[in-house]
This record gives sequence, C-alpha cells and structure tokens, in this order.
Amino acid sequence: MGISSFNVQNSMGANGCAYVNGTTATTGDFVAIQFTEDSVIGAITGQMDNSAQLIADAITFNKNDCIYLPFTSLTLTSGAAILYKA
Repeated sequence: MGISSFNVQNSMGANGCAYVNGTTATTGDFVAIQFTEDSVIGAITGQMDNSAQLIADAITFNKNDCIYLPFTSLTLTSGAAILYKA
C-alpha cells in the first residue's frame, strides 16, 4: 500500500470520527463534516475563507451535506453531524 492509499483512507474516516449533536465546542484534528440532520454552524476554527460570513448568515446545511476542510474546533447552533478525524 503506497502513501497515496493512506491519504485516501485518512480522508475517508480511517482515523475515526466523532458524532456531535449538542451546542458545545468539539475539538480535535478533523478533515470533514457530514451533517446527519439539518444543521447550523455556530463557530468553526479551520482553513475556511469567509467562515465568519457563513456563521453570521446562519446558513442551514441539509441532512447528508458534507464539508471537506481541515479544522480543529466546531460548535453547532442546531442539528447534528459526524466529524471525520484527520
């Protein structure tokens, strides 16, 4: 198995995941968010341009929507999600 195989496995959740459904911050090293119900992000710390605007607009992500980005903290205003570990 080459290095690229490990990268694909890591991006697909091979390092585990965390389920969140509360409004407190969840921290760690993550690479993706999959929403399991309609959800709104209250705060995110990661490599996302204009994340402050996304939060200010209170964008609702639909069930099964995914966001791929490296991040270290996520707080939901409402909803639930699976966070995939880096």
